[in-house]
Amino acid sequence: MNKLKIGVLYLLLGAGGLWHVLDVFQGIMRTFAAPMMFGLGIWLFWECWRVCPRQTRWRFALWSIGIIIGSFGIEWLGVRTGQIFGEYTYGQTLRPSIDGVPICIGCAWFVMLISSVAVAQTIARKFVAKSTIKLALCVALLMVCFDLFMEPAAGTLDYWVWVDKRIPLQNYLAWFGLSFIFAGIGIKAGLFTRLPLPRIAFHFYFAQLIYFGLVDLKSL
Repeated sequence: MNKLKIGVLYLLLGAGGLWHVLDVFQGIMRTFAAPMMFGLGIWLFWECWRVCPRQTRWRFALWSIGIIIGSFGIEWLGVRTGQIFGEYTYGQTLRPSIDGVPICIGCAWFVMLISSVAVAQTIARKFVAKSTIKLALCVALLMVCFDLFMEPAAGTLDYWVWVDKRIPLQNYLAWFGLSFIFAGIGIKAGLFTRLPLPRIAFHFYFAQLIYFGLVDLKSL
């Protein structure tokens, strides 16, 4: 069953990226961009909830809600002030939105954080095993690596647009700092030292990376 789910995940995101490269189904892809983000967030939350020990389930739920609401609030401040990530505005693709910020953006943060934790625990298991700081650092680095692939694709997909058409270093520094804090809160809450993240969480990271990598090819 797990292999089937992982296969479906790669098929969905791989096909989506390929359709962008071939320039087909563009209207459909734009229509379903935000619902897909919501869907991925709900899917990954459910997979984690299923394997979460009973004593930590509600802590995991509270952390998840906190990430979704907190990241939305930070994005709102970022758009309004230009002081967090740099000056940018959201495009028309990720609708609906509240005051210029897509509602689904919190789900995107949640999925990226959980999948980054899963990758860190898989590829650097011994390094992060007994250190809160090391695990949070690895997660933050993985989030920045992910963003390096996502940012060029985001412009192509009209997710968001940088005011001066240049991605500032400030953006990556903010991603690193916020990811470190978000992950650190979860680790301190005892979630990622005891929570056996499902295998599919690892693949959420790379399936999305394939999607954005394929979109990046289109803009070369």
